[in-house]
Amino acid sequence: MNIKEQAAALAAPYEQTILEYRHYLHAHPELSFEEFGTVAFIREHLAQSGVAEEPGYSGNAVVGVIDSGIPGPTIAFRADIDALPVDEDNDLPYRSTVPGVMHACGHDCHAAILLCLADLMNKNRDILKGKVKFIFQPAEEKFPGGAVTLCQEGVMKDVDYIFGCHVASAHPLGTVDCFAGPASGACSEFNIHIIGKGGHSSSPDKALNPLPVACAVGTALTTLRPEKLAPSTVAVLSVTSIRGGDPKYLNVIPDDAWVSGDTRALGNEAMDTIFAEIKRISEGICAAYGLECDAQLLFGFPSCVHSEREVGIVHKAAEALGFEIAPKKLSMGAEDFSFYELEKPGAFFHVGVADPERPITSTPHHNCHFQIDERGLMDALRMEIAVYLQALAEEN
Repeated sequence: MNIKEQAAALAAPYEQTILEYRHYLHAHPELSFEEFGTVAFIREHLAQSGVAEEPGYSGNAVVGVIDSGIPGPTIAFRADIDALPVDEDNDLPYRSTVPGVMHACGHDCHAAILLCLADLMNKNRDILKGKVKFIFQPAEEKFPGGAVTLCQEGVMKDVDYIFGCHVASAHPLGTVDCFAGPASGACSEFNIHIIGKGGHSSSPDKALNPLPVACAVGTALTTLRPEKLAPSTVAVLSVTSIRGGDPKYLNVIPDDAWVSGDTRALGNEAMDTIFAEIKRISEGICAAYGLECDAQLLFGFPSCVHSEREVGIVHKAAEALGFEIAPKKLSMGAEDFSFYELEKPGAFFHVGVADPERPITSTPHHNCHFQIDERGLMDALRMEIAVYLQALAEEN
């Protein structure tokens, strides 16, 4: 059998199972670092599949492993498992049962796909060589993320290369999005604490009002991108919050104020410059007004940088299945799959789950109306099988 026929045959028994897994997880979402029930569900089904759990990982991480006993590479597949603080507004029989929490990004899909992949690989060990790792990762949606801890605890030490899959409402069914080089934004946050001196609004000369200074800092930071970064640098900085004082007491000048926001760059090199400039600008403006400033800078996720060889494997797998390769389109969306790629080669691919005849399936991720065409789940499962088979073929 060729790869298309083999992937179809291996995936076929899971058409209902993958839906059952996804529906349960969708109905029982849990926020980042709180995925206790989700982890129990994953462990239960890995045990039922006979897939061993690799020990040594903290928090809500679960790593399954199959050792074929035949010499070969160790290939890892990763799924994220956390949900978002979104109140679902969909009329679905499996809608979220947790108020204010929803799988609005497809992580329920990823976990269901990987559980099925682990089960079918254990049932069909004759297709395996080397080891396969199944990484169920918590907290992709919240800094510092779950991947960095897994890497610190050694999940990648024996891995030769890694693949990740994400459902994508931006792409139609039958489409795969993956390209080499920087493919996601390095993402970080800043919180600038501006310390003034409170007082009565009738005597502003006896106070040091931090709010006008906060506004000046916020405005100045928006000039950072064109002024300090090369025109070829793809980067954005957004001031998303300026706060201070109490709207119930408008005759009170507050003691302090905060300017906060988010900055992203395609590639990791620009972040040092951006952080240095945020600090310089905010401290300089505050000093000019006689105020103090504490610029707190939190580096979040580095940029995903996909390896040429692994992207080639994904493209060949997609072509073998008859899927279309989406044109390259840069995104500033952040993804902590990047931490795995700092250690070993890898590729992260998106599988289309939108039906052009059902506009609801094209709703953006992180939206209360997010839905998918569930036929895309089997497309994604076949893709992961095909990627594995193609990877082994290139080892020979």
